[in-house]
Amino acid sequence: MVLSVAVVVLALKLWVAATTFGTNDVHFFESFAAGVRRVGPISIYALPNGFNLYGPAHVHDLAAPYNHPPLIGWMLVVINHLVSHGLSFPFLIRVPASVADVVTTLLIFEMLRVRRGLREATAAALLVACSPVLFIISGFHGNTDPVFVMFTLLSAYLLINRPWPALPWVSPALAGVAFALAVSVKLVPIVVLPTLLLIAARLGRRHLASFVAGSGVVLLPLWGPVVLREWQPFRADVLEYAGISTRLWGLVEFAHALHAPASMITFLAGPGRFLAVLLSALLPALLLYWRRDAALPAIGLCLALFLLVSPAFGTQYLAWPVAAAYLIGFRAATAYNLAAGA
Repeated sequence: MVLSVAVVVLALKLWVAATTFGTNDVHFFESFAAGVRRVGPISIYALPNGFNLYGPAHVHDLAAPYNHPPLIGWMLVVINHLVSHGLSFPFLIRVPASVADVVTTLLIFEMLRVRRGLREATAAALLVACSPVLFIISGFHGNTDPVFVMFTLLSAYLLINRPWPALPWVSPALAGVAFALAVSVKLVPIVVLPTLLLIAARLGRRHLASFVAGSGVVLLPLWGPVVLREWQPFRADVLEYAGISTRLWGLVEFAHALHAPASMITFLAGPGRFLAVLLSALLPALLLYWRRDAALPAIGLCLALFLLVSPAFGTQYLAWPVAAAYLIGFRAATAYNLAAGA
């Protein structure tokens, strides 16, 4: 039933993707794809960005800074190839996120079914499949956030459920691969890494080594050429990306509400933004350290906390905790799902 509903919703998302253009993010990705066609998925980081964000990009400029990790460039290589065979770019850029939501739905079902029963697992999975947030962001908006959420939850599933007990090293190795793919889509999953490492370490040193090795198999060929050839623009536009500062959110918005000094607000919006990463990464790991049975809530809290305290905001960010919140609790997750959707 869960799979059937997820597939029906997928069909609706693909219909929306095929009949609409989406938001300005689709235009940005079109510009990025043009840059990849010109110079490839590695040298694109060196291309300058123009100031005309909503019009055609300059001949040698991108419409916006290219702030995506290396896997997205290779995804655009594939999409460019499909576009050259007559398919629509605005449609193709929304296919990965739409398909990812189906996998995310099944992962939530499987992780909850074993620990909280079939009824809650089914209800949670159906609410993820029918989430208005995911429908809008995956089917219409045009961004990749649901893709990294899928890979992040897949990594957690492989470590926690360990579906191949006869081959104990396979699950942590594949979990490492999944995590590396997630962080190669967007950097947000870095907040989940301490929790994943703690789960792997508790399974034993060999499992931890398998997780690290699996991550390295993906990260070295994907990130190595970019770091070696385009380190400066990659560091500035990707690793140090601060979001759009005019959208007050998270710790910065809390500081405004508390009438904090301007110097504190400037700090939180600048170097202090890494405090949001630390809080989101370490607090859930500490919860798991104190409570060995809290693996699922810890994973969910990583993404929920990061949305809460991140100093910048984008509509697509709302997709981060939609599924993961059901690993914390059903009622609160459903309240968030519906409120954010509204």
